[in-house]
Amino acid sequence: MPVREFGLICGDFSVGVSNQFLLPRSEDVYIPKSVLPAEDPADVAGRFLMRVYNDGHMVCNAKVEVTWGGAHQLQSEPFLAIKVDDASALCEKLGKFGGKQVELRFTRIA
Repeated sequence: MPVREFGLICGDFSVGVSNQFLLPRSEDVYIPKSVLPAEDPADVAGRFLMRVYNDGHMVCNAKVEVTWGGAHQLQSEPFLAIKVDDASALCEKLGKFGGKQVELRFTRIA
């Protein structure tokens, strides 16, 4: 059953872009599927409102498409990949919070 909302805290946050997908990392590790609340990756895929918080303040609010990246040479498990209209601009905005603790919250939208 599709998850309506999920979130996670990223310590030592960082973010990159690959093929117009935003790839968040915590502690220099892509966000693995195993930290999210569903057994089937499809249950936490689709259109979401992503809100990003730092020190209790919302620093980003964007409509995104959540999907899963394939296995990476350093990580065998599928990892969180976020499709947005302008991944480079959002990466630049979120890059200001690199090395800090951030909370990512996702709420499903129609």
